[in-house]
Amino acid sequence: MPKQKKKPAKSERRDARLIKARQWVLTYQGSHIVRAYRKKFNVDISCALKDLGEIGAIPSEKLAALQRAEQLRLQALHRKREEKKLQAVDDSYPDSDDTFFFIAGYTSGGAPYGVTWEEMGMESWDSPSPW
Repeated sequence: MPKQKKKPAKSERRDARLIKARQWVLTYQGSHIVRAYRKKFNVDISCALKDLGEIGAIPSEKLAALQRAEQLRLQALHRKREEKKLQAVDDSYPDSDDTFFFIAGYTSGGAPYGVTWEEMGMESWDSPSPW
């Protein structure tokens, strides 16, 4: 049984990629260098920006703008995912906020139970007084 090759360490793989990238940048003629770099070397955008900045293929001002745009994109994506999670929770218990003053728990089928607004002597649209 032949020995399996040992996978190089992450730093070694990165160094080898940067050597190839320096040669590739010298011959690249397109305008979308980040997209082409990602496709050529199969890396994500943050890695591509870091590599291209390190080898000097992108000016520092443009690199900072691209990194900031990616950071904003990731924040928007995270915010969208959180909103989707919250919406899924709201959709799973659509009447829980309208029916109950206090939800004590949920049945095994997922139906809420607890103290209703009427049992508290209040209408569901009345807001409780802070006093």
